[in-house]
Amino acid sequence: MTQSGEYAAVHAAADSGEKRIYFEDEYCAVLYKKAGEDSQTFFKRLFPQKQFAAAVNRLDTPVSGLMIAAFTPQIQTQFSRAFEAGAIRKAYWAICERAGAGKAAQFAADISPKTTESAPVSAAAVCASGIAPSAFAPEDAAVRTAGAAVGSTLEHWIGFSTKTQKAFIAAAPDNRSSKARLKKAVLAWMLCGSGERYDFLRIHPHTGRTHQIRVQMAAIGRPIKGDLKYGARRSEPGGGIRLHSFSVDFTHPITGMPLHIEAPPLQPDTLWSLCIKACADSSSFGQLSALHRGTAE
Repeated sequence: MTQSGEYAAVHAAADSGEKRIYFEDEYCAVLYKKAGEDSQTFFKRLFPQKQFAAAVNRLDTPVSGLMIAAFTPQIQTQFSRAFEAGAIRKAYWAICERAGAGKAAQFAADISPKTTESAPVSAAAVCASGIAPSAFAPEDAAVRTAGAAVGSTLEHWIGFSTKTQKAFIAAAPDNRSSKARLKKAVLAWMLCGSGERYDFLRIHPHTGRTHQIRVQMAAIGRPIKGDLKYGARRSEPGGGIRLHSFSVDFTHPITGMPLHIEAPPLQPDTLWSLCIKACADSSSFGQLSALHRGTAE
């Protein structure tokens, strides 16, 4: 964990020897959610003494990584407003199936529902980013860098079907009823490297829509590994997907202290280790951060 400003009370909670609490004071905490856990309830057992503990943001059940909990309703409201204003920034690592794979490409074409209100679109409106690829040593035979275009900003109008429990992409709304049903979704992404069958991405969501990253990446033919719901070829043995919320940046709502907190996947396997290595280039990260800020302006 890294941070600027005065250090607040921080400790690691023991959970079978795993670090689950990355920041904690009397107002809030930054926690690690495992894939498969419910983001609204998993942390309750970590704070049995708290009269109030509520999630500020959500992670989909099969997604792992950092999220924020508030210890008073007032702090929860302040965080919610900060999220709405874009003042809290999150970054993800993702292992995606290779663009253009048969099933992924077909899923991208079929991802939107056939409705009279919203004509489907099959891919994103991509804006060139000019991000340079990460650099790898020649001996890193298992990982190779991307060639030309390696990043972009994605913008979609997306909705969520309670019947199928899936997000979908639609054309821009042209009337009030469809606009109420759809929400604009924006993210910045960068291809940092590739393995034998998968690409390694760093993603900054600018908006926080349900299943946003999953459906937007599927829409450009890059479904998250293991995400059968959005076109992946096969599931993961543990039931999760290869999407991890690895960092969060925010200003503490009471102390004004700027915080930057990072957490890698717990017990990363070889594939996660390759992804982390590919995404670790600081210069590329700085360029993606600038791209992310540009989408907010």
